[in-house]
Amino acid sequence: MNRIPAALLALLLAAPALAQTPPYVYPISLGTSSVSILPANTARKKVIFHNPNDTAKIAVCPVGPNRLAGSSQAAIVAVINGAGCITLLPYDRIEISGSTASGPQQQMGSAWVGIASAPGSALTLWEWE
Repeated sequence: MNRIPAALLALLLAAPALAQTPPYVYPISLGTSSVSILPANTARKKVIFHNPNDTAKIAVCPVGPNRLAGSSQAAIVAVINGAGCITLLPYDRIEISGSTASGPQQQMGSAWVGIASAPGSALTLWEWE
């Protein structure tokens, strides 16, 4: 009788591990004009923005949709400390996740734009699907 639970335990431990999708990494160089940094992706589950610069600030913001009837995307331009933007100080990072404490994964597939306070500033993005 004790052999059956032991055999089941051995089978469970011997099962192959499921591979995770690694994060997609986007190393970007930003200037002082608002540009697209991440395309729309309906499969996106999480994104991390990291500012690896010593002195430059970076701002990122999602592009729409907004809540106006019949509209598809909000006309948002990235601005350091601007409305609708998240400003990252040097060596700062932020995680944007669609997970909830309970319930289904929230959709977060909008495109993102970004800008830097100095030309040639680095920005690193990690995206999970």
